[in-house]
Amino acid sequence: MNKSLFLLGGTAWINLVNTTYISENQNIDILIEPSSTLQWLEENNLLRESDFQALKNEDKLLNSLTVELRSLRDLSKMILSDLEQQGKLSLNVTEQLKRLTKQVKVSLTIDSESDKLELVYEGLTTREHVLYMIIHSIIQTLDTIPTHRIRNCEHPKCLLYFVDTSKSGKRRWCSMELCGNRQKAADFYARKKKK
Repeated sequence: MNKSLFLLGGTAWINLVNTTYISENQNIDILIEPSSTLQWLEENNLLRESDFQALKNEDKLLNSLTVELRSLRDLSKMILSDLEQQGKLSLNVTEQLKRLTKQVKVSLTIDSESDKLELVYEGLTTREHVLYMIIHSIIQTLDTIPTHRIRNCEHPKCLLYFVDTSKSGKRRWCSMELCGNRQKAADFYARKKKK
């Protein structure tokens, strides 16, 4: 499995949407296999050390969290759909986000490891921590990134989304290595064939 796919979106919630993709004309779902789900969570820095150990040792907990992640992935897809269609969130999606946020209990701690004191929000349980981190990712992205910079890869056989952080704002591909080069090669051969 290509681990670089885990982070292409640029933010946790878009990376969650990207857990379904197409590879060699087959639909792939990273959240089907518990080991790949755990790897995805770890790669996206969504777990504390204690969370990782708990999920590694308790299949039931990981399976339960995976169900939650699939549900949150569906909500994240709805967010992207709203942004594409109307440039803002619908009332329905906003209400779903509010309901989910009310379910997540967090604690506030002070990080004294760094040179300066810093407030840190953490979920009380593994589930709440992961959900908090993804919800925080959604809110932070929508608050700081113009919606037109959140887009789908232009390759016709790609389902992946990304946050365009390029200076020009004209990024077209989820990844130049995955889709950009593939599309450029296809365009080149199509032009060559016409001649």
